[in-house]
Amino acid sequence: MDTDFRSKRHHLTRVIMAVMVLFTLILPMGCSKSDDKPPRLDTPLPKAHTGTYVSEDARFTFKGDGRTVLVELSDRYLDVLQDPPNGSEYTYTFTWYDFGECRYDAATDMRLYHVETKTSIGFSLYEAASFDRITISFPLPGKAPQVLDRVSDNP
Repeated sequence: MDTDFRSKRHHLTRVIMAVMVLFTLILPMGCSKSDDKPPRLDTPLPKAHTGTYVSEDARFTFKGDGRTVLVELSDRYLDVLQDPPNGSEYTYTFTWYDFGECRYDAATDMRLYHVETKTSIGFSLYEAASFDRITISFPLPGKAPQVLDRVSDNP
């Protein structure tokens, strides 16, 4: 019986050691620095948005400078967004998740910032933005993503 106990103890020790070795090997993989960043695109840099883009609940008029947009939102949108400044100029940027600025054709988010009130609004992009279309998936109750189509050249 003493031999049986030693055998089980030896087996348990080996199992514990194997688990510790495995844990020691796997732990550093989960703690390594992330290399997540916007993808590198081999295409030319897209031109800045300019003109007016309209959806059912929003109108964005881009100045063409790659930084400034006049934002006009429906009452329904304003309510969901907790009444940000409306009919006002915002600065905007496209980002790759939370990893910083990114060109719009590879971005995952669009961020608006109202300088005077320090209000910021973040929109997830439902699909890759293009010069002629921006599809944002910020939720409106019972609504599909908002498709902002370019309707004019005039900023």
